[in-house]
Amino acid sequence: MKITSLAVVAAALAASSLPASAQVAGRWRVTGKVSSFAFMLNCDFKPEGHRLGGVCVDASTNSAKIKGGKSHTLTSGNVSGDKVIWTYRSSFLFTNFDVIYNGEVAGDTMSGVIDAQGHKGSFTATRG
Repeated sequence: MKITSLAVVAAALAASSLPASAQVAGRWRVTGKVSSFAFMLNCDFKPEGHRLGGVCVDASTNSAKIKGGKSHTLTSGNVSGDKVIWTYRSSFLFTNFDVIYNGEVAGDTMSGVIDAQGHKGSFTATRG
């Protein structure tokens, strides 16, 4: 009985020593809306210490305005506790701009707000 309890405590301590970015590592399906523009992304986050790297790719939708496959490499990212922020460059009608995601992680879900060149929105994400 003591050995089992000790193993559980050791596992908990090992998990708590992982960088916070490890909790968001892997593939996430992100959906959201900025102004009246709805979108869907597949993001593959890669922890780099407490920083977050990776890439988000536009997912195919039923909208003629959104073509799947466009890749957005993260230009910055950070995870602190359950808070996550990431940014990538995008473009629309010959205008380049940063898209900034600011959210919270809760297990296999994430939600928060988006700022895309002053246009505000919200997003949700699920692992997988």
